[in-house]
Amino acid sequence: MTILSKRYEILFIYEAKDCNPNGDPLDENRPRTDQETGEATVSDVRIKRTVRDYFLSLEPDVEKRLAAGREVLIRDTLKADGYLSESKDRAEQFLSEAAKGKKGEEKRRLLESAVLRGCIDARLFGATLPLGKSEPSLQLTGPVQFSAFNRSLHRVSPTLVQQNAAYAGSDKGNQKSFAERWLLPYALIAAYGVANETAARTTGLSEADLDLLLQGLWRGTAALNTHSKLGHDPLLLVVAHYQPGYRLGALPRRIALSDKTTEDTALRSTHDFQLEVGELLAAWRDFPMLTDLRVLQDARLRCRAGGRTGSFTELATAAGLPVTTLAV
Repeated sequence: MTILSKRYEILFIYEAKDCNPNGDPLDENRPRTDQETGEATVSDVRIKRTVRDYFLSLEPDVEKRLAAGREVLIRDTLKADGYLSESKDRAEQFLSEAAKGKKGEEKRRLLESAVLRGCIDARLFGATLPLGKSEPSLQLTGPVQFSAFNRSLHRVSPTLVQQNAAYAGSDKGNQKSFAERWLLPYALIAAYGVANETAARTTGLSEADLDLLLQGLWRGTAALNTHSKLGHDPLLLVVAHYQPGYRLGALPRRIALSDKTTEDTALRSTHDFQLEVGELLAAWRDFPMLTDLRVLQDARLRCRAGGRTGSFTELATAAGLPVTTLAV
């Protein structure tokens, strides 16, 4: 496989309607928000979880995933006694018979080789696994990283919803209890990521692995169907390809909502705004290290650059940028 040799930036815009994009378990699972700006925030951990779950959905058989190099390292596994594995237990699951009795750095190297050969998320995002007391830990820097907090492009208003529960609230009850959950009526979220070609050489990240990541972002987001996540839809995925060592940076801060028909917290669909991308396109036009752009867009999202409207591809082409369609 071809190892990543150039740098990439990823801008992924998706909407979340009547759901919880990223609940905070320490705050009643309330949707995460920036208390100063009122923007919704989604952690990099949540985005990586979406991608990992997509990888797992492609092949349910663990041995087949391992053989194809598409196992997921960071997932729930059980020990022989039925209890949930700790990180050191998960490490042991990758040590073959050849590693039995090995210690120290030699054991760590064998684990690194096995994990990188078998696990696509380790090649993408890196990994940290302890091997036990007095043993070196496996520490791999991931070539692909997302912002710690990926923000909505507008203020949001978390809503507490009450509903009937399925069961009584006590053993003496004759009526069903009430259940509560938090959701956002609407949020347009811009996620930002970077794929670093230098770190890719360490983990062996390939172009094919990156293509699967992009699939995971788009298809994995569309496939979210749990009680709290149903309502996610991908709208725009832009992958910028640069010469080695360069990136434009700050992509989400170069876009904004325009032509809003209502206040931020009353936005409910793509009909209520346009996405202003003029500043971003102008920055790319003036950045000679950009090689090309790959774009996938839902037609419901309306884009604008200055006084002109159209799809992102149409506006980027009009700005003189090299654009191709991203196939996922």
